Amino acid sequence: MPKHTPATPPNVLIVDLNNFARYPTLAIGYLVAPLRQAGFHVEVLSPLAHGAPAMTHEQQETRLEHLKRRLYFSNHPLMQRLHEPLRAAYARRSFRAHPPTLAMLEQRLANNPPDIILLSAYLEHHPTVAWIGQQALARKVPVLLGGPAFTLPETLREWVKLPSITAIFAGEADFVVADLVQHILSGQDLHGWEGVSSASSGCTPAASPLQALAKLPVPDFSDFPWKHYPHRIIPLMTGRGCSWNVCTFCSDVITSNGRTFRTRPLETVLAEIRTQAQRYQAQDFIFLDLKLNSDLSLWYGLIDNFQQCVPGGRWIATVHVDGKGENGLDYATLKAAKAAGLTRISFGFETGSQALAKRMAKGTRVERNAQFIQDAHRAGLSVRCSMILGYPGETVEDLQATRDFLAQYQQQLDRIRPARFKAIPGTRFETLYHKRPNRFQGIAVQSWDHRLARAEYRNTANTSAAYRKVKREVLAIIHAINSQPLRDDARQFDGLM
Repeated sequence: MPKHTPATPPNVLIVDLNNFARYPTLAIGYLVAPLRQAGFHVEVLSPLAHGAPAMTHEQQETRLEHLKRRLYFSNHPLMQRLHEPLRAAYARRSFRAHPPTLAMLEQRLANNPPDIILLSAYLEHHPTVAWIGQQALARKVPVLLGGPAFTLPETLREWVKLPSITAIFAGEADFVVADLVQHILSGQDLHGWEGVSSASSGCTPAASPLQALAKLPVPDFSDFPWKHYPHRIIPLMTGRGCSWNVCTFCSDVITSNGRTFRTRPLETVLAEIRTQAQRYQAQDFIFLDLKLNSDLSLWYGLIDNFQQCVPGGRWIATVHVDGKGENGLDYATLKAAKAAGLTRISFGFETGSQALAKRMAKGTRVERNAQFIQDAHRAGLSVRCSMILGYPGETVEDLQATRDFLAQYQQQLDRIRPARFKAIPGTRFETLYHKRPNRFQGIAVQSWDHRLARAEYRNTANTSAAYRKVKREVLAIIHAINSQPLRDDARQFDGLM
């Protein structure tokens, strides 16, 4: 390894493979800040800066999107056999590497290689990660890989087989990334590092979730291609994890920073808002918390103080609608949040059937969801929700309840993001499925793909003509909602999840 003096600090190249957002990648910002504070020279290679198109979500739909969704959600036996091949083809297309970016990286490695490469990747990026690792290995440049799903032991065991990757870190690297990079550059043994695995040393359990979130640095987004974003939007998290944490289908709470709920002090969050607004001359924020109302004191504090931090600023967030009470989502609070700049609010609707919501362990009631939608809409907020079709055990009656709910509140909903049920390793669904497979009549898992942290399965319970008819009606309502333009003050955030 080359030796460096304080005048020539080691050069760290961070490759951000994420081209799906229209704002900077928060995880990258959390790596850049401590590395620079430790004296490293840091560069960020972003596909967006070199012409890669940013994939958008949930923009105003066309008839073509509706037809594609019809195919995606089809329960016809033939289509069920085609689901996995079609999904794999779509993933290959969506996550394929951007050729100009790879060409630039290859040229950089040949002419002026960095001292180390840090890769932040989703599991679908496996072919690109392997290629980058091979290019780096040929030039003896170490590669440190990280990503949210490496906290899953079986997934880590699959990825650690990549011989060209020096090490994989599983967990939240915010406080250790600078020391770990220095350790790798000095050629020291990686045994004993919490959360660090490699082909030579084997797999190590994920690092424990961070606790001292008050000490987190302010993320550094200065390397991102701001001129390529349609609007200047700052990503931010007030805490990590979800205070509910029991939905059977949820994988967010088992990956990286979603494990266990932890929150930051309100003062540090407000200070970050002020700092980032000034640094990047931006007034719009997206809160990426799984549920922003997990900590009610922070939720109320944001509402009370956001406009003092960013006069005229706007923000969007996701919340959890709790069946046990209002949980900070009563009409008066939502009205105050709107006055404080909250523009769009998202929540997990999932189903209009109370029986199915109970099976999902959603912790809410259909009536409470209805009241929330009405209150949020009346408060002037753009309301977005996610939902699941094809959950194990879903009946025609369950789907009819969902159809009737959506039809009743169609005028109060601005966007719906439906998802086909996914069997994901590590979730409570997997645990329940292995213990009591008869609990999920009609569900037959064909195989568990741990490299991609998903399963291929067949659902033979939802193939009747009556079920398919009601589902077509549900999808038609969703399309009618999604094909409408957003409220004027929410259009700034159109295309964001």
